[in-house]
This record gives sequence, structure tokens and C-alpha cells, in this order.
Amino acid sequence: MIAAGDVNAALQPGIEAWRALAVDLPLRLTAEMMQFASRRLEAQASYLSALSRCGSVTDAVNLQSTFLGQAVSDYKSATATLSQDVRDTLRAKAA
Repeated sequence: MIAAGDVNAALQPGIEAWRALAVDLPLRLTAEMMQFASRRLEAQASYLSALSRCGSVTDAVNLQSTFLGQAVSDYKSATATLSQDVRDTLRAKAA
């Protein structure tokens, strides 16, 4: 007969892996995405405020170019962060 402690010890690594992949990782990714969305909305608000103060079309185009460049950079950075979180979790559970 198998002791309950032996069964628990045998199941523990699988339970920990499941928790990391099914609970912890999605929560971490969701938190990061919400923080990213917050930062992007704040940047959008600042951009619109600055746009209203532009004195010429040239100023508006320059502002828009800067805003779009920063947005692309922010999206690339967020993608890298999320990808790294997934890789780190998978590596930790594979080890």
C-alpha cells in the first residue's frame, strides 16, 4: 500500500508546475499588460494635450512622429518583457 505522504510527494512537482503555468504566469502576464495599457493611455493623453498646443502643421507632424516612434519602441519592449516572462517560467519548470 502506498502512503499518503508518498503520493503527495510524488504529485507535488506536477502541482507546482501546473500552478506556475496555469495560475502564476497568466496573472503575471495580465498584470504586465494592464501596466503597459496604463502607460500607453497616459502617453496618449499627454500626446493629445501637446497636440492641442501645436502652433503649426509642422509642429503637429513632428509631435506625431515622435509619439509614434515612442509607441513602437514601447510595444517592442513590452513584447520582449512578456516573452521573457514566459521563457523564464518554462525554463524553471523544465529544470
